[in-house]
Amino acid sequence: MYSHTDLRLGSLDQIRISLAAHQGATLLSLAADVFGGRSHGVPRRWRQLILTAASTVGPSVLKPLFAPGYSVIPDCVTPTACMPNGDAASQFTQLADLSPDTLLDELETEFGGTVPPQWRPVVEHPQQWIHAYARLLECVWREFHPIWKNAEGLIRGETERVGAALVQGCAEAILQGLSGRFHLVGDSLQLPDPQGATYTLNERRLILVPIVSGPGASMFAMDHPDLVWIGYPLPGIGRLWETSAMPAKQAKDALSLVVGQLRAAILRAAAQPLTMGELAVLLDCSPANATHHCRHLVDAGLLERHREGRHVRISRTERGDAVVDLLSQARAVPVDLR
Repeated sequence: MYSHTDLRLGSLDQIRISLAAHQGATLLSLAADVFGGRSHGVPRRWRQLILTAASTVGPSVLKPLFAPGYSVIPDCVTPTACMPNGDAASQFTQLADLSPDTLLDELETEFGGTVPPQWRPVVEHPQQWIHAYARLLECVWREFHPIWKNAEGLIRGETERVGAALVQGCAEAILQGLSGRFHLVGDSLQLPDPQGATYTLNERRLILVPIVSGPGASMFAMDHPDLVWIGYPLPGIGRLWETSAMPAKQAKDALSLVVGQLRAAILRAAAQPLTMGELAVLLDCSPANATHHCRHLVDAGLLERHREGRHVRISRTERGDAVVDLLSQARAVPVDLR
């Protein structure tokens, strides 16, 4: 089994690259992390927000989509079906009009006459499942939408950065810097995937999709005849973690007041291992600045360093976990994000 999917790009100066700020990709990433057991690094506050939003419907409706070992999302219900156009609202409208027969036909095409156990309740009651699925996605997006709005400035900046680099013929630099989990090797882009395979871009467009979820966001689709899209963490996303779940007058939470805003963002980002370069991109600061603050957090016993191949990664220690948990809960105030 491969540890990655290999996308063979061909000549880098011939690739047609564009960027799409697609809400459906972020929605799918959030669902995969919070409900599907795929770690994208969604921070605690956002996870709690999403879990609360979904509690009125019940997240069990998503179980068929993220079953261990074999994940399938039929095109007719995936939030990214309209890539690169459309938004979450248009996706919800399409789901409201979706015929159960369309869903059953896609499942028949995918599985033939042997539907896996996780999909059997859907086959037995397709209309009820479609309605419950659509309600859950709408509830999650309604609560998350203010965070997406807060991210629009970062998304505009990323759009300008990618556009400027492409005008200057720097496609290689863009592809190398998407994520520490992606690796450009020659003319191939390697993407993390336990069910990996090899694909060829040919003359299709390559759509880059910044995702507003967490530092581990990694998504892609290779089966469209006209395009390939790749989702990656929105640079600077760490700055949203300090403000998105707090009122405007409450600029700092307890963790920020104790260790400072940047070190608080570092501790929250280091819930999963990160290289210094990845951390700098996520927090929109220089690697030297990130290294300086990490050194102090290591000395305090809140972070630890460990080597993985050629890379040195930092991650939170148990003591760091305890401090983040304690100070994230301290002085809690009611917050209305709607």
